[in-house]
Amino acid sequence: MDSKLNRRQFLQFAGAASGVAILAACAPAAKPAEPTQAPAAAEATTPPEATQAAEPTQAAAAAPAGGSVKLQIMWRSDPNEIPMVDEEMAKFHEKNADITMEKILAPWDEYEPKLMSLYAGGIAPDIYGTGGTNPYVERSYRGMVLALDPFIEKEGTDFTSDIFPVALNTYKRGGKTVALTFAICVAGMWINQTRWEEAGVPLPPFDWSKKWTWEEMIDAAHKLTKTDSSGKTTVFGVNLGHYTPWYYTRLWGQDLVSADDYAAGILHDWQASSNKDVYDACVSGLQARADAMLKEKVMPDPATSTALGQIGPMLKTGAIAMEFTGAWDLWGDLPKDFKFTAAVNPTGGVNGSGTTCKNIWAEPLEINSKTKYPDQAWTFVKFMVDDADAIAIQLAHRNLVPAKQKYMEQFIKLNSPKMTMSPEDQLKFFTDAIKQANTTVPDHILVANAAVRDMMGSELDPVWKGDKTAKEAIDTLGPKVEAKCQEVLKGLNLS
Repeated sequence: MDSKLNRRQFLQFAGAASGVAILAACAPAAKPAEPTQAPAAAEATTPPEATQAAEPTQAAAAAPAGGSVKLQIMWRSDPNEIPMVDEEMAKFHEKNADITMEKILAPWDEYEPKLMSLYAGGIAPDIYGTGGTNPYVERSYRGMVLALDPFIEKEGTDFTSDIFPVALNTYKRGGKTVALTFAICVAGMWINQTRWEEAGVPLPPFDWSKKWTWEEMIDAAHKLTKTDSSGKTTVFGVNLGHYTPWYYTRLWGQDLVSADDYAAGILHDWQASSNKDVYDACVSGLQARADAMLKEKVMPDPATSTALGQIGPMLKTGAIAMEFTGAWDLWGDLPKDFKFTAAVNPTGGVNGSGTTCKNIWAEPLEINSKTKYPDQAWTFVKFMVDDADAIAIQLAHRNLVPAKQKYMEQFIKLNSPKMTMSPEDQLKFFTDAIKQANTTVPDHILVANAAVRDMMGSELDPVWKGDKTAKEAIDTLGPKVEAKCQEVLKGLNLS
Protein backbone atom coordinates (compact mmCIF):
# COMPACT_ATOMS: atom_id res chain seq x y z
CA MET A 1 0.00 0.00 0.00
CA ASP A 2 1.31 3.43 -0.88
CA SER A 3 1.48 5.49 2.33
CA LYS A 4 2.36 8.83 0.69
CA LEU A 5 -0.44 11.36 0.45
CA ASN A 6 -1.29 12.96 -2.86
CA ARG A 7 -1.98 16.71 -2.83
CA ARG A 8 -5.77 16.32 -2.78
CA GLN A 9 -5.66 13.89 0.15
CA PHE A 10 -3.27 16.15 2.03
CA LEU A 11 -5.50 19.19 1.54
CA GLN A 12 -8.54 17.21 2.70
CA PHE A 13 -6.68 16.00 5.77
CA ALA A 14 -5.27 19.45 6.53
CA GLY A 15 -8.70 21.00 6.17
CA ALA A 16 -10.22 18.49 8.55
CA ALA A 17 -7.48 19.08 11.09
CA SER A 18 -7.95 22.84 10.84
CA GLY A 19 -11.47 22.40 12.13
CA VAL A 20 -10.38 20.55 15.24
CA ALA A 21 -9.12 22.46 18.25
CA ILE A 22 -6.29 20.51 19.84
CA LEU A 23 -6.53 21.91 23.34
CA ALA A 24 -4.66 19.63 25.72
CA ALA A 25 -1.28 20.84 26.95
CA CYS A 26 1.82 19.28 25.40
CA ALA A 27 3.62 19.63 28.45
CA PRO A 28 1.04 18.38 30.25
CA ALA A 29 1.52 14.51 27.58
CA ALA A 30 6.30 7.19 26.74
CA LYS A 31 5.93 -0.30 26.99
CA PRO A 32 4.58 -3.76 28.20
CA ALA A 33 8.26 -5.60 30.80
CA GLU A 34 7.25 -7.55 28.22
CA PRO A 35 4.05 -5.71 28.05
CA THR A 36 5.13 -2.78 30.19
CA GLN A 37 7.95 -1.27 28.19
CA ALA A 38 8.10 -0.51 24.52
CA PRO A 39 11.40 -1.15 22.76
CA ALA A 40 13.78 1.77 22.47
CA ALA A 41 13.40 3.54 19.17
CA ALA A 42 16.86 2.44 18.12
CA GLU A 43 15.59 -1.13 18.10
CA ALA A 44 12.45 -0.30 16.17
CA THR A 45 11.39 -2.62 13.41
CA THR A 46 10.58 -1.20 10.00
CA PRO A 47 6.82 -0.66 9.60
CA PRO A 48 5.04 -1.59 6.40
CA GLU A 49 5.53 1.13 3.81
CA ALA A 50 7.99 2.76 6.18
CA THR A 51 8.28 6.44 7.00
CA GLN A 52 8.11 8.82 4.08
CA ALA A 53 10.82 11.18 5.32
CA ALA A 54 12.54 12.45 2.20
CA GLU A 55 16.26 12.39 1.51
CA PRO A 56 17.96 15.74 0.89
CA THR A 57 19.06 16.30 -2.71
CA GLN A 58 22.05 18.14 -4.09
CA ALA A 59 19.86 20.24 -6.36
CA ALA A 60 17.77 21.51 -3.49
CA ALA A 61 20.81 22.15 -1.33
CA ALA A 62 22.36 24.71 -3.65
CA ALA A 63 22.17 28.27 -2.28
CA PRO A 64 21.92 31.32 -4.53
CA ALA A 65 25.36 32.20 -5.87
CA GLY A 66 26.81 35.19 -4.08
CA GLY A 67 23.59 35.87 -2.18
CA SER A 68 22.24 35.35 1.29
CA VAL A 69 19.70 32.73 2.30
CA LYS A 70 16.63 33.42 4.42
CA LEU A 71 15.33 30.55 6.55
CA GLN A 72 11.97 30.49 8.28
CA ILE A 73 11.30 28.67 11.54
CA MET A 74 7.87 28.06 13.04
CA TRP A 75 7.30 28.19 16.80
CA ARG A 76 4.38 28.41 19.18
CA SER A 77 3.50 31.92 20.36
CA ASP A 78 4.48 31.33 23.97
CA PRO A 79 5.50 34.71 25.48
CA ASN A 80 8.12 32.95 27.59
CA GLU A 81 9.73 31.37 24.51
CA ILE A 82 9.52 34.10 21.87
CA PRO A 83 12.47 36.06 23.37
CA MET A 84 14.51 32.84 23.32
CA VAL A 85 13.72 32.24 19.65
CA ASP A 86 14.61 35.85 18.79
CA GLU A 87 17.94 35.60 20.59
CA GLU A 88 18.75 32.27 18.97
CA MET A 89 18.06 33.64 15.50
CA ALA A 90 20.20 36.72 16.13
CA LYS A 91 23.10 34.68 17.51
CA PHE A 92 22.89 32.24 14.60
CA HIS A 93 23.00 35.08 12.06
CA GLU A 94 25.97 36.56 13.91
CA LYS A 95 27.83 33.28 13.34
CA ASN A 96 26.44 32.69 9.83
CA ALA A 97 26.30 36.08 8.15
CA ASP A 98 25.00 34.66 4.87
CA ILE A 99 21.89 33.20 6.53
CA THR A 100 19.08 35.32 7.94
CA MET A 101 16.24 33.95 10.03
CA GLU A 102 12.55 34.75 10.22
CA LYS A 103 10.00 33.29 12.62
CA ILE A 104 6.40 32.29 12.08
CA LEU A 105 4.31 32.10 15.24
CA ALA A 106 1.04 30.34 16.01
CA PRO A 107 -0.91 29.70 19.22
CA TRP A 108 -0.58 26.23 20.73
CA ASP A 109 -3.93 24.96 19.47
CA GLU A 110 -3.56 26.51 16.01
CA TYR A 111 0.02 25.47 15.31
CA GLU A 112 -0.53 22.11 13.64
CA PRO A 113 -3.51 23.11 11.46
CA LYS A 114 -1.60 26.19 10.33
CA LEU A 115 1.55 24.21 9.57
CA MET A 116 -0.38 21.66 7.49
CA SER A 117 -2.12 24.43 5.55
CA LEU A 118 1.19 26.17 4.85
CA TYR A 119 2.72 22.90 3.71
CA ALA A 120 -0.22 22.07 1.47
CA GLY A 121 0.14 25.52 -0.09
CA GLY A 122 3.86 25.07 -0.67
CA ILE A 123 4.85 27.88 1.71
CA ALA A 124 5.71 26.03 4.91
CA PRO A 125 8.76 27.20 6.90
CA ASP A 126 12.15 25.53 6.42
CA ILE A 127 12.36 24.38 10.04
CA TYR A 128 9.60 23.13 12.34
CA GLY A 129 10.17 24.08 15.97
CA THR A 130 8.08 23.57 19.08
CA GLY A 131 4.34 23.83 18.55
CA GLY A 132 1.25 22.25 20.11
CA THR A 133 0.74 18.49 20.23
CA ASN A 134 3.89 18.18 18.09
CA PRO A 135 3.17 15.00 16.09
CA TYR A 136 6.73 14.78 14.76
CA VAL A 137 6.57 11.20 13.52
CA GLU A 138 3.12 11.71 12.01
CA ARG A 139 4.55 14.52 9.87
CA SER A 140 7.08 12.09 8.44
CA TYR A 141 4.26 9.80 7.31
CA ARG A 142 2.75 12.76 5.52
CA GLY A 143 6.04 13.31 3.70
CA MET A 144 6.57 16.67 5.38
CA VAL A 145 10.11 16.19 6.75
CA LEU A 146 13.61 15.38 5.57
CA ALA A 147 15.46 12.37 6.91
CA LEU A 148 18.37 13.81 8.89
CA ASP A 149 20.66 10.78 8.71
CA PRO A 150 22.83 12.02 5.81
CA PHE A 151 23.60 15.19 7.78
CA ILE A 152 24.20 13.32 11.03
CA GLU A 153 26.52 10.84 9.33
CA LYS A 154 28.61 13.66 7.86
CA GLU A 155 29.13 15.08 11.34
CA GLY A 156 30.72 11.83 12.49
CA THR A 157 30.42 9.94 15.75
CA ASP A 158 31.76 12.83 17.83
CA PHE A 159 28.51 14.66 17.17
CA THR A 160 26.22 11.90 18.41
CA SER A 161 28.38 10.06 20.95
CA ASP A 162 27.30 12.11 23.96
CA ILE A 163 23.67 12.76 23.02
CA PHE A 164 21.49 11.04 25.60
CA PRO A 165 20.39 7.76 23.93
CA VAL A 166 16.67 8.35 24.54
CA ALA A 167 17.04 11.78 22.91
CA LEU A 168 18.96 10.45 19.91
CA ASN A 169 16.76 7.41 19.27
CA THR A 170 13.27 8.71 20.08
CA TYR A 171 12.61 10.02 16.58
CA LYS A 172 14.07 7.14 14.59
CA ARG A 173 11.40 5.31 12.63
CA GLY A 174 11.75 2.92 9.72
CA GLY A 175 15.53 3.25 9.86
CA LYS A 176 15.43 7.05 9.46
CA THR A 177 15.87 9.94 11.86
CA VAL A 178 12.88 12.22 11.24
CA ALA A 179 13.65 14.80 13.95
CA LEU A 180 16.63 15.57 16.18
CA THR A 181 16.24 16.38 19.87
CA PHE A 182 18.01 19.49 21.08
CA ALA A 183 16.51 19.70 24.60
CA ILE A 184 14.87 17.41 27.13
CA CYS A 185 12.19 18.16 29.70
CA VAL A 186 12.36 15.67 32.56
CA ALA A 187 9.49 14.24 34.55
CA GLY A 188 9.31 14.45 38.31
CA MET A 189 7.44 15.51 41.40
CA TRP A 190 8.09 19.24 41.82
CA ILE A 191 8.03 20.41 45.40
CA ASN A 192 7.34 23.59 47.34
CA GLN A 193 9.83 22.72 50.07
CA THR A 194 8.60 25.50 52.36
CA ARG A 195 5.20 23.84 52.61
CA TRP A 196 6.86 20.54 53.54
CA GLU A 197 8.97 22.18 56.23
CA GLU A 198 5.92 23.96 57.67
CA ALA A 199 4.13 20.62 57.95
CA GLY A 200 7.20 18.81 59.31
CA VAL A 201 7.03 16.16 56.58
CA PRO A 202 10.31 14.55 55.39
CA LEU A 203 11.05 15.14 51.72
CA PRO A 204 10.61 12.23 49.29
CA PRO A 205 13.67 10.76 47.52
CA PHE A 206 15.35 12.45 44.57
CA ASP A 207 17.33 9.29 43.75
CA TRP A 208 15.52 7.44 40.95
CA SER A 209 16.83 4.10 42.24
CA LYS A 210 14.75 4.55 45.41
CA LYS A 211 11.07 3.69 45.27
CA TRP A 212 8.42 6.07 46.56
CA THR A 213 5.03 4.42 46.32
CA TRP A 214 1.71 5.96 45.37
CA GLU A 215 0.40 5.16 48.86
CA GLU A 216 3.36 6.98 50.44
CA MET A 217 2.72 9.96 48.21
CA ILE A 218 -0.97 10.12 49.19
CA ASP A 219 -0.04 9.76 52.87
CA ALA A 220 2.38 12.69 52.58
CA ALA A 221 -0.30 14.70 50.75
CA HIS A 222 -2.69 14.23 53.69
CA LYS A 223 -0.09 15.60 56.09
CA LEU A 224 0.59 18.55 53.78
CA THR A 225 -3.06 19.51 53.22
CA LYS A 226 -4.20 22.41 55.41
CA THR A 227 -7.68 23.74 56.21
CA ASP A 228 -8.77 26.91 57.99
CA SER A 229 -11.22 27.22 60.86
CA SER A 230 -14.16 27.16 58.46
CA GLY A 231 -13.01 23.88 56.92
CA LYS A 232 -11.84 25.47 53.67
CA THR A 233 -8.68 23.96 52.24
CA THR A 234 -5.90 26.56 52.10
CA VAL A 235 -3.10 24.25 50.94
CA PHE A 236 -3.57 21.07 48.94
CA GLY A 237 -1.00 18.33 49.40
CA VAL A 238 -0.64 17.46 45.72
CA ASN A 239 -1.73 18.24 42.20
CA LEU A 240 -1.55 15.40 39.68
CA GLY A 241 -1.00 17.54 36.61
CA HIS A 242 -1.08 14.71 34.08
CA TYR A 243 -4.61 13.61 33.25
CA THR A 244 -4.49 11.39 30.15
CA PRO A 245 -4.81 7.60 30.48
CA TRP A 246 -1.34 6.89 29.05
CA TYR A 247 0.49 8.20 32.14
CA TYR A 248 -1.61 6.32 34.68
CA THR A 249 -1.65 3.06 32.74
CA ARG A 250 2.15 3.14 32.69
CA LEU A 251 2.30 4.06 36.38
CA TRP A 252 0.18 0.98 37.05
CA GLY A 253 2.64 -1.21 35.14
CA GLN A 254 1.07 -1.57 31.68
CA ASP A 255 0.89 0.47 28.45
CA LEU A 256 -1.90 1.56 26.14
CA VAL A 257 0.46 1.22 23.18
CA SER A 258 1.84 -2.11 21.96
CA ALA A 259 5.54 -2.66 21.33
CA ASP A 260 4.81 -3.08 17.61
CA ASP A 261 2.96 0.24 17.45
CA TYR A 262 5.79 2.05 19.25
CA ALA A 263 8.22 0.58 16.75
CA ALA A 264 6.10 1.56 13.75
CA GLY A 265 5.18 4.98 15.10
CA ILE A 266 1.50 4.30 14.38
CA LEU A 267 -1.32 3.84 16.90
CA HIS A 268 -3.16 0.93 15.32
CA ASP A 269 -4.77 -0.44 18.48
CA TRP A 270 -5.58 1.02 21.89
CA GLN A 271 -4.55 -1.81 24.19
CA ALA A 272 -7.17 -1.09 26.84
CA SER A 273 -9.75 -2.36 24.33
CA SER A 274 -8.08 -5.72 23.77
CA ASN A 275 -5.89 -6.57 26.78
CA LYS A 276 -7.51 -7.08 30.20
CA ASP A 277 -4.33 -6.37 32.15
CA VAL A 278 -3.92 -3.07 30.33
CA TYR A 279 -7.61 -2.24 30.80
CA ASP A 280 -7.40 -2.93 34.56
CA ALA A 281 -4.23 -0.84 34.92
CA CYS A 282 -5.78 2.04 32.98
CA VAL A 283 -8.96 2.03 35.07
CA SER A 284 -7.10 1.66 38.39
CA GLY A 285 -4.63 4.42 37.63
CA LEU A 286 -7.27 6.91 36.52
CA GLN A 287 -9.50 6.08 39.46
CA ALA A 288 -6.57 6.67 41.80
CA ARG A 289 -6.21 10.17 40.37
CA ALA A 290 -9.94 10.83 40.82
CA ASP A 291 -9.80 9.48 44.38
CA ALA A 292 -7.02 11.92 45.26
CA MET A 293 -9.53 14.70 44.54
CA LEU A 294 -12.87 13.28 45.54
CA LYS A 295 -12.15 10.70 48.22
CA GLU A 296 -8.82 11.68 49.78
CA LYS A 297 -9.45 15.39 49.20
CA VAL A 298 -5.72 16.15 48.96
CA MET A 299 -5.90 17.53 45.40
CA PRO A 300 -7.90 20.46 44.00
CA ASP A 301 -10.78 19.57 41.70
CA PRO A 302 -10.93 21.16 38.22
CA ALA A 303 -12.99 24.17 39.31
CA THR A 304 -10.72 24.87 42.27
CA SER A 305 -7.62 24.44 40.12
CA THR A 306 -8.98 26.99 37.66
CA ALA A 307 -9.71 29.49 40.43
CA LEU A 308 -6.31 29.02 42.08
CA GLY A 309 -4.57 29.20 38.71
CA GLN A 310 -5.97 32.68 38.14
CA ILE A 311 -3.93 33.85 41.12
CA GLY A 312 -0.77 32.26 39.72
CA PRO A 313 0.92 28.88 39.19
CA MET A 314 -0.23 26.80 42.13
CA LEU A 315 3.19 25.47 43.15
CA LYS A 316 4.72 28.95 43.05
CA THR A 317 1.91 30.54 45.09
CA GLY A 318 2.02 27.77 47.70
CA ALA A 319 -1.54 26.61 46.96
CA ILE A 320 -0.18 23.09 46.50
CA ALA A 321 2.80 21.43 48.16
CA MET A 322 3.86 19.22 45.22
CA GLU A 323 2.96 18.59 41.59
CA PHE A 324 3.31 15.54 39.36
CA THR A 325 4.24 17.08 36.01
CA GLY A 326 7.21 18.19 33.90
CA ALA A 327 10.12 20.47 34.74
CA TRP A 328 8.25 23.42 33.22
CA ASP A 329 6.80 23.79 36.73
CA LEU A 330 9.96 25.69 37.68
CA TRP A 331 10.29 27.78 34.52
CA GLY A 332 10.54 31.51 34.92
CA ASP A 333 11.07 33.53 38.07
CA LEU A 334 10.40 31.83 41.40
CA PRO A 335 9.00 33.69 44.42
CA LYS A 336 11.65 34.44 47.02
CA ASP A 337 9.39 33.57 49.97
CA PHE A 338 9.31 29.86 49.02
CA LYS A 339 11.99 27.22 48.53
CA PHE A 340 11.71 24.59 45.80
CA THR A 341 13.14 21.17 45.04
CA ALA A 342 12.24 17.98 43.17
CA ALA A 343 11.69 14.28 43.79
CA VAL A 344 11.19 11.12 41.79
CA ASN A 345 7.80 10.21 40.39
CA PRO A 346 5.74 8.01 42.67
CA THR A 347 5.68 4.36 41.65
CA GLY A 348 2.11 3.41 40.85
CA GLY A 349 0.23 0.18 41.37
CA VAL A 350 -0.62 -1.47 44.67
CA ASN A 351 2.32 -1.04 47.06
CA GLY A 352 4.64 0.08 44.28
CA SER A 353 3.95 -2.81 41.89
CA GLY A 354 3.92 -0.48 38.85
CA THR A 355 6.49 1.93 37.41
CA THR A 356 7.49 5.60 37.56
CA CYS A 357 6.03 6.06 34.04
CA LYS A 358 9.59 6.27 32.62
CA ASN A 359 9.11 9.14 30.21
CA ILE A 360 10.71 12.41 29.20
CA TRP A 361 9.60 15.06 26.72
CA ALA A 362 12.13 15.19 23.89
CA GLU A 363 12.05 18.56 22.12
CA PRO A 364 13.42 18.31 18.56
CA LEU A 365 13.67 20.25 15.33
CA GLU A 366 12.55 19.01 11.91
CA ILE A 367 13.45 20.16 8.40
CA ASN A 368 10.77 20.72 5.77
CA SER A 369 11.04 18.11 3.02
CA LYS A 370 10.50 20.86 0.43
CA THR A 371 13.00 23.40 1.74
CA LYS A 372 15.24 24.94 -0.91
CA TYR A 373 18.08 25.13 1.58
CA PRO A 374 18.47 21.84 3.50
CA ASP A 375 22.17 22.36 4.22
CA GLN A 376 21.54 25.76 5.75
CA ALA A 377 18.56 24.44 7.69
CA TRP A 378 20.75 21.65 9.04
CA THR A 379 23.34 24.24 10.09
CA PHE A 380 20.67 25.81 12.31
CA VAL A 381 19.59 22.44 13.73
CA LYS A 382 23.20 21.64 14.58
CA PHE A 383 23.61 25.10 16.12
CA MET A 384 20.67 24.46 18.47
CA VAL A 385 21.98 21.03 19.45
CA ASP A 386 25.68 21.71 19.80
CA ASP A 387 26.63 25.37 20.14
CA ALA A 388 27.58 26.65 23.59
CA ASP A 389 26.07 30.09 22.93
CA ALA A 390 22.81 28.54 21.71
CA ILE A 391 22.66 26.34 24.80
CA ALA A 392 23.26 29.36 27.06
CA ILE A 393 20.34 31.20 25.46
CA GLN A 394 18.05 28.20 25.90
CA LEU A 395 19.01 27.77 29.55
CA ALA A 396 18.47 31.45 30.28
CA HIS A 397 14.79 31.03 29.39
CA ARG A 398 13.85 27.42 30.23
CA ASN A 399 15.30 24.76 32.48
CA LEU A 400 15.34 22.07 29.81
CA VAL A 401 18.32 19.72 29.81
CA PRO A 402 20.49 19.98 26.67
CA ALA A 403 20.44 16.80 24.59
CA LYS A 404 24.25 16.60 24.62
CA GLN A 405 25.63 15.46 27.95
CA LYS A 406 28.72 17.69 27.76
CA TYR A 407 26.46 20.65 28.56
CA MET A 408 25.14 19.17 31.82
CA GLU A 409 27.59 21.18 33.92
CA GLN A 410 26.42 24.37 32.23
CA PHE A 411 22.80 23.38 32.83
CA ILE A 412 23.37 22.63 36.51
CA LYS A 413 25.24 25.89 37.05
CA LEU A 414 22.32 27.92 35.71
CA ASN A 415 19.60 25.76 37.30
CA SER A 416 21.14 25.45 40.78
CA PRO A 417 19.73 28.69 42.20
CA LYS A 418 16.19 27.48 41.52
CA MET A 419 16.41 24.46 43.83
CA THR A 420 17.67 23.69 47.33
CA MET A 421 19.43 20.51 46.16
CA SER A 422 23.20 20.67 45.97
CA PRO A 423 24.65 20.88 42.45
CA GLU A 424 25.83 17.28 42.83
CA ASP A 425 22.37 16.08 43.79
CA GLN A 426 20.77 18.05 40.95
CA LEU A 427 23.18 16.46 38.50
CA LYS A 428 22.18 13.02 39.74
CA PHE A 429 18.45 13.79 39.72
CA PHE A 430 18.31 15.20 36.19
CA THR A 431 20.76 12.73 34.66
CA ASP A 432 19.02 9.70 36.17
CA ALA A 433 15.58 11.09 35.26
CA ILE A 434 16.68 10.93 31.62
CA LYS A 435 18.46 7.59 31.87
CA GLN A 436 15.51 5.82 33.51
CA ALA A 437 13.18 6.97 30.73
CA ASN A 438 12.56 4.92 27.61
CA THR A 439 10.39 7.23 25.51
CA THR A 440 8.92 10.64 24.96
CA VAL A 441 5.16 11.09 25.09
CA PRO A 442 2.89 9.42 22.50
CA ASP A 443 1.62 12.56 20.76
CA HIS A 444 5.16 13.11 19.49
CA ILE A 445 5.83 9.63 18.15
CA LEU A 446 2.54 7.95 17.22
CA VAL A 447 0.39 8.67 14.19
CA ALA A 448 -3.22 9.29 15.32
CA ASN A 449 -2.45 9.83 19.01
CA ALA A 450 -2.80 13.61 18.86
CA ALA A 451 -6.20 13.25 17.18
CA VAL A 452 -7.65 11.25 20.07
CA ARG A 453 -6.18 13.34 22.86
CA ASP A 454 -8.99 15.88 23.14
CA MET A 455 -11.51 13.08 23.01
CA MET A 456 -9.85 11.57 26.06
CA GLY A 457 -10.00 14.83 27.95
CA SER A 458 -13.70 15.44 27.39
CA GLU A 459 -14.64 11.85 28.25
CA LEU A 460 -12.66 11.96 31.50
CA ASP A 461 -14.01 15.30 32.75
CA PRO A 462 -17.02 13.59 34.42
CA VAL A 463 -14.61 11.31 36.31
CA TRP A 464 -12.82 14.27 37.88
CA LYS A 465 -16.20 15.74 38.84
CA GLY A 466 -17.44 12.49 40.39
CA ASP A 467 -20.20 11.99 37.84
CA LYS A 468 -18.64 8.82 36.39
CA THR A 469 -16.23 6.15 37.53
CA ALA A 470 -13.02 5.64 35.60
CA LYS A 471 -14.37 2.27 34.45
CA GLU A 472 -17.50 3.84 33.01
CA ALA A 473 -15.45 6.47 31.19
CA ILE A 474 -12.97 3.98 29.71
CA ASP A 475 -15.79 1.67 28.61
CA THR A 476 -17.25 4.58 26.65
CA LEU A 477 -13.92 5.95 25.48
CA GLY A 478 -12.38 2.76 24.11
CA PRO A 479 -14.60 2.31 21.02
CA LYS A 480 -14.35 6.05 20.24
CA VAL A 481 -10.55 5.96 20.35
CA GLU A 482 -10.45 2.91 18.09
CA ALA A 483 -12.79 4.56 15.59
CA LYS A 484 -10.85 7.84 15.55
CA CYS A 485 -7.54 6.00 15.06
CA GLN A 486 -8.91 4.12 12.08
CA GLU A 487 -10.32 7.34 10.62
CA VAL A 488 -6.92 9.04 10.81
CA LEU A 489 -5.02 6.04 9.49
CA LYS A 490 -7.42 5.64 6.57
CA GLY A 491 -6.91 9.29 5.68
CA LEU A 492 -3.16 8.67 5.59
CA ASN A 493 -3.45 5.36 3.68
CA LEU A 494 -2.06 3.55 6.71
CA SER A 495 -5.05 1.44 7.73
